[in-house]
Amino acid sequence: MKRETKGGIPGNHTKTEAKRLAITKEIAQQIRKTVPNRFDAIPEEWVTDFVPNLISVVIPTYNHERFLVDALDSVLSQSYPYIEIIVVDDGSTDNTPAVMTRYGNRVRYIRQENRGLSGARNTGILASQGEYIALLDADDFWENNYLREVHAALVADSGLGAVHTGMRFVDAEGNPQAQPGTATVPADQMYDRLLDGEFFAPSAVLVRRAVLAAVGLFDLDLRASEDWEIWLRVSRAYRFGGIAKPLLNYRVHGSNMSGNPEQMLRYQLLTLVKHFGPVSGEPATWPTPYRRAFAAVAYFAAQGFFYRGAATEGTVFLRLAMEANPDLTTSLDIFYELGCVNQPLGRRGDPTTLNLPQNAALLRESLSTIFQARDLPDALLAKKQCAYAHAYRALGTLAYNSGQRRAARAYLWQAARHHKSWLSEPSFIKLAIKSLL
Repeated sequence: MKRETKGGIPGNHTKTEAKRLAITKEIAQQIRKTVPNRFDAIPEEWVTDFVPNLISVVIPTYNHERFLVDALDSVLSQSYPYIEIIVVDDGSTDNTPAVMTRYGNRVRYIRQENRGLSGARNTGILASQGEYIALLDADDFWENNYLREVHAALVADSGLGAVHTGMRFVDAEGNPQAQPGTATVPADQMYDRLLDGEFFAPSAVLVRRAVLAAVGLFDLDLRASEDWEIWLRVSRAYRFGGIAKPLLNYRVHGSNMSGNPEQMLRYQLLTLVKHFGPVSGEPATWPTPYRRAFAAVAYFAAQGFFYRGAATEGTVFLRLAMEANPDLTTSLDIFYELGCVNQPLGRRGDPTTLNLPQNAALLRESLSTIFQARDLPDALLAKKQCAYAHAYRALGTLAYNSGQRRAARAYLWQAARHHKSWLSEPSFIKLAIKSLL
């Protein structure tokens, strides 16, 4: 397939290629290692001695005095009555101890030197007595029927190892955000969807004690993405159910760890090594599950770098994602997210803060840089028209949803130029007609 040479900024291509070579070399060094899981040991009595039907709610906290009251009050207001609450203070330097005094013996309070989020969760889990373990991060809070519904789901289906719910995004003050919450995943599809980067918060999960006894606790080496790693282990061995209702309020605020793309990338690559073992060579030679998971990691990094304004790094990781999984070029969801890349989690798609012209220009420049590369694998080059078509269709949808109908018409016209069969597709035609009204 011919590589076009027009468009784009020549200097950008040279800069991007140099950055790509450096990043690719660094990643190759990381993923060829062998790194076993590192867990806290589980005593035999923890496995066998528990209280049936009791739900142990484990709340790790580190300098979250501002949010902790909302989390605790949401647990104490649950309609399910058989609970114990364990707060693990992971070395906070704020007024968390003073906050805890108001709860007295209603909450078990454990204070320890900082071990990280995995270590704090493990401390609480090992101190628990319940047949079921519910995780709640100190900056999140539940609807009052959360525990009743997740418990009922596990009781109704003994084949489920864990269950998760939908969630809604809220801001630092607890106000609902414009972005719709995440959807749930069918029980038999969870492992595959996690490989593809499915996101849900640990606070949305209830897991059986016996499941953690079988697969192990949180990995102590991971200071981020530790939830992704443990849910991969759980869903590989057990069915993982879902309740579509948004029963979790997931708080997005300035200190959320997921806002650091370098940190997330480092620990997500470590998760791949721990879960799959080492790999080497070109992505095309890797096992399919590894390629899919790596593509999800690379895309997540691309999104984070674009949001931070690091277009060169974002383009590099978008190419790495597409090389590992060329099917990403046909994902409207991915291009829709990139069309919202100036917006933080929780606000994506909000027309009041969306800078669509800037985001669209960034996406076009990134695709131009990727598909003009002389060393692009043929499998990805063959997807060029698909990539542009889906990018423009996603931008058209985003423009229409935000009330920018003239822009929507322009983007949809470009989408049809790259994918002429859409001119006979009812859903595309319907959107195009609505953009004219």
